[in-house]
Amino acid sequence: MTEEQHSPSDQPLEAAAPLAPPGPGAMQPAVECKGIRPIKDFPRELTGLSPEQIEHHYKALRNSHISLNRSRGQLLRRSRELSEARERFLTTLRSYEERLVLIGQEKAEAMRLAQDMHQELEAFDSKQQALDQLLQDLDAAKQETGFWAIFQITELIERMRALLRGGNRSHG
Repeated sequence: MTEEQHSPSDQPLEAAAPLAPPGPGAMQPAVECKGIRPIKDFPRELTGLSPEQIEHHYKALRNSHISLNRSRGQLLRRSRELSEARERFLTTLRSYEERLVLIGQEKAEAMRLAQDMHQELEAFDSKQQALDQLLQDLDAAKQETGFWAIFQITELIERMRALLRGGNRSHG
């Protein structure tokens, strides 16, 4: 191919164009690619390039490829680390959810026990009040004399029996 047949995309870009063949005794510039360079920085065709320019482009392309692979490896490592961290986080979250469910069940059981105890205390309190009332009625009946007092005492004894058996009858 001749110079006129090359399309503009086949020609090296300005970044590669200044690399003219070195004159006798001129030094080849150092390869400056330490990072990732776009592919269009490199010529598509090697025709018309000196061996030194080809070597320079090869080294720059190789360095770019090494840098790209290094970055890819770092990205894969970070992605793997984040996946592992996410899994640890989800595992911890699931364990917290399980603990919360258990705590909720224990709390519900404690609430049932507390309600049962509250009902028992209310029943005890009402029995205590009924017993106190019976004792007051008994003291009042002792003050009276006659058949009516005996009848009241008998009725109070029946109420005490009923109360002690678990009933909660008040005087009536």
